[in-house]
Amino acid sequence: LDTDDFSLTMEQMAFSLHSWTMAMLGAGLFAEDARVLAFTSEGSHRAIRNYAAVSAAKAAMEAIIRSMAMELAPRGIRANAIQAGITPTASMQRIPGSGDMEAFALSRNPFGRLTHPDDVANVVCLLCTDEAAWINGAIIPVDGGEQIC
Repeated sequence: LDTDDFSLTMEQMAFSLHSWTMAMLGAGLFAEDARVLAFTSEGSHRAIRNYAAVSAAKAAMEAIIRSMAMELAPRGIRANAIQAGITPTASMQRIPGSGDMEAFALSRNPFGRLTHPDDVANVVCLLCTDEAAWINGAIIPVDGGEQIC
């Protein structure tokens, strides 16, 4: 991975979140009780082979989410990140070594399965409810306990 690829990954996975959020805010496109949601991974704080650029980008994105949570709260906007477990998707398959990552995740998941897209979608729906209005600046694991093992 060369420096240009690394920089592009940082721009697309981290910095763009801040850019488009600020652009939407400036254009008045957020409702009073809006939510900003981002998606991160365990790679933000765990070393994974061939994942350095994504790891750095996810760690930066989590820092951006925490800062936005504090800065946007006076406007009634909440910002959180969902840290999904290994989810077998088309984009996951593009990551070098994804098969090994899936096998490792499966071996340590207390429920003995990988995360499904519906698991993540359910938390997205939850975070958009009034019942979740007091959740702000959180990095929420949605992995069935995978990260605790």
